[in-house]
Amino acid sequence: MDISRPAHRIAQTFRRGLAAVVLVTLAMAAPGPTLAAPADDSVLPPEQHTSEKGKRLAARYAPALHDLSAKVYHCMPWVEVKRNGIGFYKPKHLDGDLRYLSINLYIDQQPSPEFAAYTIEERASRMFSRYVGPMVRRMSEAPGLMADPSLDGFTVILEWLKQAAATPSGRPVHETIAVFMDRATAGDYLAGRLPARELAARARVLGWDGETAVGPLRLTSWDDDFVATYKVSNYQLAPGVSCP
Repeated sequence: MDISRPAHRIAQTFRRGLAAVVLVTLAMAAPGPTLAAPADDSVLPPEQHTSEKGKRLAARYAPALHDLSAKVYHCMPWVEVKRNGIGFYKPKHLDGDLRYLSINLYIDQQPSPEFAAYTIEERASRMFSRYVGPMVRRMSEAPGLMADPSLDGFTVILEWLKQAAATPSGRPVHETIAVFMDRATAGDYLAGRLPARELAARARVLGWDGETAVGPLRLTSWDDDFVATYKVSNYQLAPGVSCP
C-alpha cells in the first residue's frame, strides 16, 4: 500500500473539526437535489459572506454546495471538510472582489518515514495530484456555475498530519497547501485542453509547515486515480446513497 494513503481508522459517522488556515475571505453557489447528511456546518451561510457578490453566489448555489459537502462526507470518509470550509472566498493575494469557490479539507492519513523523506514540494505534489483535479471536477458540477461570470476561480486547501514532533503545547504539526486556480485554467482542465501534468504549473500554490508560512511552492502534477479507487476497509454507504 502507498505509504501516504490514509489509515483505516474511520467509522461511518467519523467527522472532526479542522485546524483553521487563515488564507482567504469568503462566498459560494447552484440548485439541485441534496443528499442527506448529518448536521452540516461545512458550508458558509450566504449572509456571512463579506460582499454582495459573494452573498449572491452563495444564495444562488446553496443547494449544490450542501450536495457537494454531503458527497464528500459519504463518498470520501477519510476526508473532512472544515467548518465553513465551502464558500465563495476572496483570495487575499488578489486585488478586487474576486470570488473563488473554495473547499478546505483535512485528509486523515498516518504519517510515515517514507513519505516524510520526500521534500515538502514532493509531498505537496503528491497531495496536489491526488486531490486537486478531482475536487475541482466535483466543485464545478453545480448547474450553471462554469458559465456564471461572477465566478472567478477555485481554491482547494489540503491539510494533513506531518511526521514531526508535537509543538511544546502538545499539538500535532500539520502541513497545508492552498491551491488557487482562475476560471480560465479550470475551464481548460475540465474541457481536456490542459493535461493534469501541466495543471500545477498553471495554478498558484502556497504552503504552510504547521503555522509557519513557507510561501509559494513550485509543484509537479500528474494523473492520479486515488480518489476514484481508494476504499476504506469495512466502510458501508448509508442506505440510499450512491457514489458514482
